[in-house]
Amino acid sequence: MDSTNKLWSKNFILVVVANLFVYQGFQMLIPTLPVYVKSMGGSELQAGLVVSLFAFSALVFRSITGKGADTIGRKPFLLIGFLVLILFNVSFFAFSIVAMLPLLRLFQGAGWGMTSTAIATIMADNVPDARRGEGTGYYALSVILATSIAPIIGISVLNHYDFNMILVLTTVFMVIGFILTQGISIPKQEKQPEPANAQKESFWKSLFEKKALLPSLLCLFLAVPFGGLMSFIALFGEEIGIENIWIYFVGHCFMILISRPFIGKLFDSKGPAIVIFPGAILMLIGLLLLSFTTTIPMLILTSVFYGLSFGAVQPSLQAWAIDRSASNRKGAANGTFLSFMDLGVALGSLVLSSVAAATSYAMMYRISSICMVIFIIIYGIYLLKTRSQKHSEDHAEAANH
Repeated sequence: MDSTNKLWSKNFILVVVANLFVYQGFQMLIPTLPVYVKSMGGSELQAGLVVSLFAFSALVFRSITGKGADTIGRKPFLLIGFLVLILFNVSFFAFSIVAMLPLLRLFQGAGWGMTSTAIATIMADNVPDARRGEGTGYYALSVILATSIAPIIGISVLNHYDFNMILVLTTVFMVIGFILTQGISIPKQEKQPEPANAQKESFWKSLFEKKALLPSLLCLFLAVPFGGLMSFIALFGEEIGIENIWIYFVGHCFMILISRPFIGKLFDSKGPAIVIFPGAILMLIGLLLLSFTTTIPMLILTSVFYGLSFGAVQPSLQAWAIDRSASNRKGAANGTFLSFMDLGVALGSLVLSSVAAATSYAMMYRISSICMVIFIIIYGIYLLKTRSQKHSEDHAEAANH
């Protein structure tokens, strides 16, 4: 194999493993914090705020980090991000009262926005263009595995111990992630020549990568129901009387593991449409099945549909966003993509918590599936438009000959 197409370098392996630990620490807090807030007498709105304020804060700092990583370099944002993330995680020990938790999460979100965007950009630096779908898929696998495993550990720990034990574990995972990133070779960022028209673009517009906007917008619609699923799955389990709701994540994780090796290669060889469109339909089916779930067998079936589809679609959208962007805008592309995902998670946590309070968690998941219908419509229109343009170009080329 051509060395320029080598994927499993030392840098890439360290990025993936470090990312697994960092997300493991982060994801353990997602399903457990809302339960902790309610156990302390907090409302559904306050339970949603600890997730949504974190995500909104991360969104802002992702955009700044994306641009900064392209101009200043990856390393400063990686170091500062880890420092803030770990510091405010430890702060929960001293300020564990309902009124303080949203504020702590707001600051922690800033650290998360910097850390996760810097790691994603370093990943993009170490993946060959010809293997973008495969490489981004394995990177995303570390995210999705953590998303699947961390809630199992978190819910189990909360059931048998207390929230302080979760804080200890999350801090340990984040510190391990930080140590691993110190072994990654990160070259000093060279100043990129600015395009002739760059001075005309405002600072705020330059924070976002225009060519990554379509995949990012689709990711937003994907992330709204995902935010509701991940944030309130434990509370949904209480509602339907399934104590071992963590079983969902076992199926979710298993489907991602068995599908990941070929999904990325399929993306690289056939393009994004063959992965994204069917995956979005399966995700819609998975959400609707979840909303009607009352038994463990049905919960497992739901995890098969949703795990397979989310594991295929989310990393494919991210790889597509990077592919569409210039090589000197990888940081901005990742920042844009992850910002939209954070926005979706924030909206999902905040808006859907109000829906759940007014109706039920089952109805909340049913309503959230509308987002996937919108996703399918937008992407379907894009595919039709692209096909029509290609047909017109082929027709014009044939006429010229």
